[in-house]
Amino acid sequence: MPLEKIKTHILEDARKEAERLLKATQEDLELKISRTRASLQKEVQKRLETLGGELQKEKERSLFRLQAHYNMELLRLKNKTIDAVFQDALEHILSLPEQDYLALLEGWLKKTEIPEKSELKLCDRDLRKVGPGLVRRINESAKKELLLLSHSPADIKGGFILRTKNFEIDRSLDALFGHLREEFTPFVAAQLFG
Repeated sequence: MPLEKIKTHILEDARKEAERLLKATQEDLELKISRTRASLQKEVQKRLETLGGELQKEKERSLFRLQAHYNMELLRLKNKTIDAVFQDALEHILSLPEQDYLALLEGWLKKTEIPEKSELKLCDRDLRKVGPGLVRRINESAKKELLLLSHSPADIKGGFILRTKNFEIDRSLDALFGHLREEFTPFVAAQLFG
Protein backbone atom coordinates (compact mmCIF):
# COMPACT_ATOMS: atom_id res chain seq x y z
CA MET A 1 0.00 0.00 0.00
CA PRO A 2 2.74 2.36 0.48
CA LEU A 3 2.83 2.36 -3.25
CA GLU A 4 -0.82 3.20 -3.32
CA LYS A 5 -0.20 6.01 -0.83
CA ILE A 6 2.64 7.34 -2.90
CA LYS A 7 0.46 7.17 -5.95
CA THR A 8 -2.38 8.98 -4.14
CA HIS A 9 0.08 11.54 -2.79
CA ILE A 10 1.56 12.09 -6.27
CA LEU A 11 -1.91 12.41 -7.76
CA GLU A 12 -2.90 14.79 -4.96
CA ASP A 13 0.23 16.91 -5.56
CA ALA A 14 -0.41 16.80 -9.31
CA ARG A 15 -4.03 17.84 -8.75
CA LYS A 16 -2.93 20.70 -6.46
CA GLU A 17 -0.27 21.75 -8.96
CA ALA A 18 -2.82 21.56 -11.76
CA GLU A 19 -5.25 23.68 -9.71
CA ARG A 20 -2.48 26.14 -8.90
CA LEU A 21 -1.45 26.31 -12.58
CA LEU A 22 -5.08 26.59 -13.63
CA LYS A 23 -5.67 29.35 -11.08
CA ALA A 24 -2.47 31.17 -12.16
CA THR A 25 -3.43 30.77 -15.81
CA GLN A 26 -6.95 31.97 -15.08
CA GLU A 27 -5.61 34.99 -13.15
CA ASP A 28 -3.15 35.72 -15.97
CA LEU A 29 -5.94 35.39 -18.54
CA GLU A 30 -8.22 37.66 -16.52
CA LEU A 31 -5.40 40.23 -16.28
CA LYS A 32 -4.82 40.02 -20.04
CA ILE A 33 -8.57 40.32 -20.68
CA SER A 34 -8.74 43.31 -18.34
CA ARG A 35 -5.76 45.01 -20.05
CA THR A 36 -7.15 44.23 -23.51
CA ARG A 37 -10.58 45.53 -22.47
CA ALA A 38 -9.01 48.76 -21.16
CA SER A 39 -6.93 49.11 -24.33
CA LEU A 40 -9.98 48.51 -26.52
CA GLN A 41 -12.03 50.99 -24.49
CA LYS A 42 -9.29 53.62 -24.97
CA GLU A 43 -9.14 52.84 -28.69
CA VAL A 44 -12.93 53.00 -29.02
CA GLN A 45 -13.00 56.27 -27.07
CA LYS A 46 -10.24 57.69 -29.26
CA ARG A 47 -12.07 56.63 -32.42
CA LEU A 48 -15.35 58.05 -31.11
CA GLU A 49 -13.64 61.36 -30.37
CA THR A 50 -12.06 61.40 -33.84
CA LEU A 51 -15.38 60.49 -35.43
CA GLY A 52 -17.14 63.12 -33.31
CA GLY A 53 -14.64 65.73 -34.53
CA GLU A 54 -15.10 64.64 -38.13
CA LEU A 55 -18.88 64.71 -37.73
CA GLN A 56 -18.68 68.19 -36.20
CA LYS A 57 -16.54 69.40 -39.12
CA GLU A 58 -18.95 67.82 -41.62
CA LYS A 59 -21.86 69.40 -39.77
CA GLU A 60 -20.15 72.80 -39.97
CA ARG A 61 -19.41 72.30 -43.69
CA SER A 62 -23.01 71.25 -44.32
CA LEU A 63 -24.33 74.24 -42.38
CA PHE A 64 -22.02 76.53 -44.34
CA ARG A 65 -23.23 75.04 -47.64
CA LEU A 66 -26.85 75.35 -46.55
CA GLN A 67 -26.30 78.96 -45.44
CA ALA A 68 -24.60 79.78 -48.74
CA HIS A 69 -27.44 78.14 -50.68
CA TYR A 70 -30.01 80.01 -48.57
CA ASN A 71 -28.20 83.31 -49.14
CA MET A 72 -28.00 82.69 -52.90
CA GLU A 73 -31.68 81.77 -53.05
CA LEU A 74 -32.61 84.83 -50.98
CA LEU A 75 -30.52 87.04 -53.27
CA ARG A 76 -32.17 85.44 -56.32
CA LEU A 77 -35.63 86.12 -54.87
CA LYS A 78 -34.71 89.69 -53.96
CA ASN A 79 -33.35 90.30 -57.46
CA LYS A 80 -36.50 88.77 -58.93
CA THR A 81 -38.61 91.11 -56.79
CA ILE A 82 -36.51 94.13 -57.80
CA ASP A 83 -36.76 93.06 -61.45
CA ALA A 84 -40.55 92.90 -61.05
CA VAL A 85 -40.60 96.47 -59.66
CA PHE A 86 -38.65 97.78 -62.64
CA GLN A 87 -40.72 95.66 -65.04
CA ASP A 88 -43.92 97.13 -63.56
CA ALA A 89 -42.53 100.64 -64.04
CA LEU A 90 -41.60 99.83 -67.65
CA GLU A 91 -45.05 98.39 -68.32
CA HIS A 92 -46.62 101.48 -66.75
CA ILE A 93 -44.77 103.74 -69.20
CA LEU A 94 -45.64 101.48 -72.12
CA SER A 95 -49.32 101.51 -71.12
CA LEU A 96 -49.57 105.32 -70.98
CA PRO A 97 -52.27 106.77 -73.19
CA GLU A 98 -50.88 107.49 -76.66
CA GLN A 99 -50.86 111.29 -76.21
CA ASP A 100 -49.08 111.06 -72.84
CA TYR A 101 -46.49 108.68 -74.26
CA LEU A 102 -46.01 110.94 -77.29
CA ALA A 103 -45.53 113.94 -74.96
CA LEU A 104 -42.96 111.95 -72.94
CA LEU A 105 -40.91 111.09 -76.03
CA GLU A 106 -41.24 114.65 -77.34
CA GLY A 107 -39.95 116.00 -74.02
CA TRP A 108 -36.95 113.67 -74.13
CA LEU A 109 -36.17 114.66 -77.70
CA LYS A 110 -36.45 118.38 -76.94
CA LYS A 111 -33.97 117.95 -74.07
CA THR A 112 -31.57 116.22 -76.43
CA GLU A 113 -29.43 118.59 -78.45
CA ILE A 114 -29.78 117.53 -82.05
CA PRO A 115 -26.95 119.31 -83.91
CA GLU A 116 -27.69 117.98 -87.38
CA LYS A 117 -30.17 116.00 -89.42
CA SER A 118 -30.69 112.72 -87.59
CA GLU A 119 -32.50 109.44 -88.03
CA LEU A 120 -35.06 108.54 -85.35
CA LYS A 121 -35.40 104.81 -84.67
CA LEU A 122 -38.40 103.54 -82.73
CA CYS A 123 -39.71 100.11 -81.78
CA ASP A 124 -42.25 98.57 -84.12
CA ARG A 125 -45.25 99.58 -81.97
CA ASP A 126 -44.10 103.22 -81.64
CA LEU A 127 -43.10 103.40 -85.30
CA ARG A 128 -46.71 102.72 -86.27
CA LYS A 129 -48.51 104.63 -83.48
CA VAL A 130 -46.54 107.77 -82.63
CA GLY A 131 -43.61 107.95 -85.05
CA PRO A 132 -44.93 110.30 -87.74
CA GLY A 133 -46.59 112.63 -85.21
CA LEU A 134 -43.47 112.78 -83.07
CA VAL A 135 -41.20 113.64 -86.02
CA ARG A 136 -43.68 116.29 -87.22
CA ARG A 137 -43.84 117.92 -83.76
CA ILE A 138 -40.04 118.04 -83.35
CA ASN A 139 -39.47 119.37 -86.87
CA GLU A 140 -42.19 122.02 -86.41
CA SER A 141 -40.69 123.00 -83.05
CA ALA A 142 -37.19 123.29 -84.61
CA LYS A 143 -38.64 125.07 -87.68
CA LYS A 144 -36.60 122.81 -89.94
CA GLU A 145 -36.46 119.18 -90.98
CA LEU A 146 -34.20 117.94 -88.21
CA LEU A 147 -35.51 114.37 -87.85
CA LEU A 148 -36.15 111.63 -90.35
CA LEU A 149 -38.17 108.64 -89.21
CA SER A 150 -36.44 105.31 -89.85
CA HIS A 151 -38.69 102.81 -91.57
CA SER A 152 -37.02 99.83 -89.94
CA PRO A 153 -37.94 99.22 -86.29
CA ALA A 154 -35.31 99.22 -83.57
CA ASP A 155 -35.02 96.19 -81.33
CA ILE A 156 -36.12 98.08 -78.20
CA LYS A 157 -39.23 98.05 -75.99
CA GLY A 158 -39.88 101.77 -76.21
CA GLY A 159 -38.18 105.15 -76.20
CA PHE A 160 -35.92 105.97 -79.13
CA ILE A 161 -32.47 105.77 -80.66
CA LEU A 162 -31.22 108.88 -82.43
CA ARG A 163 -28.53 108.40 -85.10
CA THR A 164 -26.39 111.11 -86.65
CA LYS A 165 -23.44 110.77 -89.02
CA ASN A 166 -21.02 110.75 -86.08
CA PHE A 167 -22.79 109.28 -83.07
CA GLU A 168 -25.82 107.53 -81.67
CA ILE A 169 -27.92 108.55 -78.67
CA ASP A 170 -29.75 105.68 -76.98
CA ARG A 171 -32.80 106.89 -75.08
CA SER A 172 -34.54 103.55 -75.28
CA LEU A 173 -36.53 102.37 -72.30
CA ASP A 174 -34.20 99.36 -72.22
CA ALA A 175 -31.16 101.60 -71.70
CA LEU A 176 -33.02 103.97 -69.35
CA PHE A 177 -34.21 101.17 -67.10
CA GLY A 178 -30.78 99.53 -67.22
CA HIS A 179 -29.25 102.75 -65.86
CA LEU A 180 -32.08 103.28 -63.37
CA ARG A 181 -31.74 99.71 -62.15
CA GLU A 182 -28.02 100.19 -61.57
CA GLU A 183 -28.51 103.51 -59.81
CA PHE A 184 -31.61 102.80 -57.76
CA THR A 185 -31.38 99.11 -56.89
CA PRO A 186 -29.85 99.84 -53.45
CA PHE A 187 -32.67 102.31 -52.71
CA VAL A 188 -35.39 99.99 -54.01
CA ALA A 189 -33.89 97.07 -52.06
CA ALA A 190 -33.82 99.14 -48.87
CA GLN A 191 -37.46 100.12 -49.39
CA LEU A 192 -38.55 96.56 -50.14
CA PHE A 193 -36.44 94.59 -47.69
CA GLY A 194 -35.56 97.09 -44.97
